[in-house]
Amino acid sequence: MHNAIKWVILPLAVLLLSACTPVINRKLSPPENTQWVNIEITNPSPYTQPFPLEVRYISNKCQKKRISGFDGSVISEPSYGAVRVPMQQNGDIWSGKVAITGGGICKWTLSAITFGIEYIDATHMGKDLVPGTGVGATFAFEHTATRNGIFKFLYENNVALTPVYFPLIETNKMEHEIDTLNLFGEDNFLKRIMVGIPGSINIQFSPKLDESKIVRMVAPSKHKVGEYFRIIYPDGTVVSDGSIHPDIRKMGE
Repeated sequence: MHNAIKWVILPLAVLLLSACTPVINRKLSPPENTQWVNIEITNPSPYTQPFPLEVRYISNKCQKKRISGFDGSVISEPSYGAVRVPMQQNGDIWSGKVAITGGGICKWTLSAITFGIEYIDATHMGKDLVPGTGVGATFAFEHTATRNGIFKFLYENNVALTPVYFPLIETNKMEHEIDTLNLFGEDNFLKRIMVGIPGSINIQFSPKLDESKIVRMVAPSKHKVGEYFRIIYPDGTVVSDGSIHPDIRKMGE
């Protein structure tokens, strides 16, 4: 009986907490003196295109509340808000900018930006191919944004990144009928953190795309213990050891 009462009360507490928690105002209003993150991307191919900036802001003023799963106590946490910022094209150069101080009632400040490129046309690699996953970088501007991965610290206002990417054709009939054309590199998404850097920040992302070397990944036809992706490298080498990301070192051999 005691357990039954606990399971009834906890959802009720969640409902009451939700009812009492104010709606978070996510409207941004950057002040005139805000600093900016200026991002410039050089598109490496007519078959690729930068995707919109994926931006996340954090507010320590407008906090959200949740109930701890350990003891039922109420925990207050920062709130987050996400926006997508379209980039402007000038030939092969695409640019966009993001306010470091988002302002608004909740005093939003920049938490993280993700940017990069993706295929928009795959037919030049095969008439039955469709575009797949993209590549790029995530820049964190406060420490909670680094929870998912290892970030390298940067200490300068002007940053230039020149990663090299290759095409990856993936066959996975369990998930999609048509093969996908993806991009991959040593790190599909570079991770950097910039904290406490005064002034505006300029990021130049100039990726290289080498389509002369193609990797193929073929998924097993069914889920079965001991069955893994087959990764087929440009020289014909086949690896099937449980890896789900091609070894970039083999691309230079």
